[in-house]
Amino acid sequence: MHQTHVHAPPPRVRARLVAVAVAVAAALALAGAIAGAGSAAADAPPSSTQKLTGTYERLQVDPLVDGPTTAAAPTAPDADHDLVRLADGTSVQVEGAPDLFDDVAPGQKVTVTGTATSEAPAAPEATSTFEGTAVTELAPAPAAAATTTRTVAVVLLQLGPAGPAPWSPDDARRNVFTADDSVAAFFRESSFSQLELHGRDRTDGDVVGSLTIPADTACGNEAQAGQDALAAAGLDLSAYDHVAYVLDSADRGCWFGGWAYVGGQVSVNLYAGDWGTRSVLQHELGHNLGLSHAQSLYCTGPDGQVTSLEVTGGSCSIWEYGDPFDTMGNNWIGFQYSASYKARLGWIAPSGITTVTASGDYTIAPSEVTTSRSQVLRIPLPSGATYDVDVRQPFGQFWDAQVKDYPALLNGVEIRRADQWTTQLVDTTPDGNFSDAPLQVGQTFTDGAAGVSIRTESVGPDGATVHVELGTVAQEPVLFGTFNSGAPGPMTRVPGTANTWTADETFSGPWGRFRVTVSPSGVTYGDLQPDGVLDQGAPDIVVPDAGTYTITVDLDSLAYAVTPVTTGGGYASNYPMMTLRGTSTEWAAAPMELVADHTWRHTMAFGAHPVEEYLFDVDGTGTTTFGDVGADGTADPGGPTIPLTQGPAIYEVTFHDDTLAYSVSRVW
Repeated sequence: MHQTHVHAPPPRVRARLVAVAVAVAAALALAGAIAGAGSAAADAPPSSTQKLTGTYERLQVDPLVDGPTTAAAPTAPDADHDLVRLADGTSVQVEGAPDLFDDVAPGQKVTVTGTATSEAPAAPEATSTFEGTAVTELAPAPAAAATTTRTVAVVLLQLGPAGPAPWSPDDARRNVFTADDSVAAFFRESSFSQLELHGRDRTDGDVVGSLTIPADTACGNEAQAGQDALAAAGLDLSAYDHVAYVLDSADRGCWFGGWAYVGGQVSVNLYAGDWGTRSVLQHELGHNLGLSHAQSLYCTGPDGQVTSLEVTGGSCSIWEYGDPFDTMGNNWIGFQYSASYKARLGWIAPSGITTVTASGDYTIAPSEVTTSRSQVLRIPLPSGATYDVDVRQPFGQFWDAQVKDYPALLNGVEIRRADQWTTQLVDTTPDGNFSDAPLQVGQTFTDGAAGVSIRTESVGPDGATVHVELGTVAQEPVLFGTFNSGAPGPMTRVPGTANTWTADETFSGPWGRFRVTVSPSGVTYGDLQPDGVLDQGAPDIVVPDAGTYTITVDLDSLAYAVTPVTTGGGYASNYPMMTLRGTSTEWAAAPMELVADHTWRHTMAFGAHPVEEYLFDVDGTGTTTFGDVGADGTADPGGPTIPLTQGPAIYEVTFHDDTLAYSVSRVW
């Protein structure tokens, strides 16, 4: 299975999108009807806010198996689909932001807020489409179901009465259940005998068919056609843990080699010879168990030369199936799952994972053997991802026996950048060929941005010794905002400070805004209150007036300040700056502009609160403030807040720092 997908440079912090949308009472009533009415969402007015409640499913459609020639691949259609299966058994295809379900695991019960659309669903079995805007998780992620006995029914399908059968039932039993190189043997060996696949009715495996489905069955509709054929034969397979459809469809020209529901029951596997079909089944059943693809990280520098990691001026992409040493990557080769994925499935216990917290030498056992020793060396990264290090050695007769054919794998350790969903193999000898990706004995891999250095000291039949050096991670903030149309704006360290950064930026109009992103973690900050302290993932910081401002950020305390640079052409004033604070700024300091001698001005909206109040604050710290004791238009030092009673509007506030007179005039 090969495919190339281009993404933003990894690692990426996946933003959690879990929110509660506010809707009017009528929309809530409609939402309740949708949640229990199957495809009724498709008939609802597209403008009304609705809610879908059901079980989240992810459909993964995989390209054709086309041989072991390369870890990268020809581009295939993007056919990953997010679905919500409703209580009546129907599925709704959910569209939305790419990160809508990033924090949701297949099998979780969720409520999705959004609107129904008239767009025809592209996912097999989906009955309607829904534009989602927010997701609320109603249940925790399901536990891994990969350390137990799982029942499997193999359903053989043929296209039309004259269509070819993929296997005979006996061939299917041998390939899936009983042979030494069967699919069941693959999972038994990979899981250290913790996962057994078997039939429910026969000890040598349950195989149904061949069943005939319409010769003109469209690509992607195989499971529905198979379900119809099972129903016509009076068969109900709903009690099986997994139902694997297998069919020979070479004449249809479908671009994919198989598809499966991640964390679900169903997979479709197109016949590609015995070895190829077993490889597809091992991949698609991996999806059913909850695994994503085993990717690789492909980067180039500004000169076009291949690099192991991201470099300034370069670019990176993800090769979706680029890991040749994991069946969830290039499944044609047929290696066992990586140790990282074995740990995710529970086959490697938490005690078999060593998390690096200090520099030093660490030993790991081969990932294929049953052992009480550590088999995963996990190095946390500032981004929240990890480097997972493992070592492979020849094992068995089939899958990881192939280690002997890859010298780099035999004499090195694998390094994968992993998050909660995927792994990305790192090519430590970057040349675009991932068969030599492992870090060889005596070689060092360094991620300077993360403060991590890894050196392979030794590799042998008993495992590997690896030296890890943890250094200081150099943080650097970058500004993104309306001042430069969202392009990154660098900041410079303030001389004499440990971690304070500054930049001057010019905003061309009112209501300019910006946010702060810190490398190498990629964490983005705004201000939630706002209170002059950065909050992770919070809304942008607003600069109401046009002008040039000095933006200062202290990365240790996360305190920030926005100070106007332009002071009206050298006008006289009693103070170096003046700010306005009030209910409409959530009592954060909004800089005022010096527009004439001793005359400060600020334009802003009032009316978001039932009672509006404000005062003048020299530097925004509350040390020197001006309110009004007698409500006479003249400010008093330390006086009470000034009420604003004119109603919601945009107002221009003027303050004279010599006479202390102030005025408020409506702009619009």
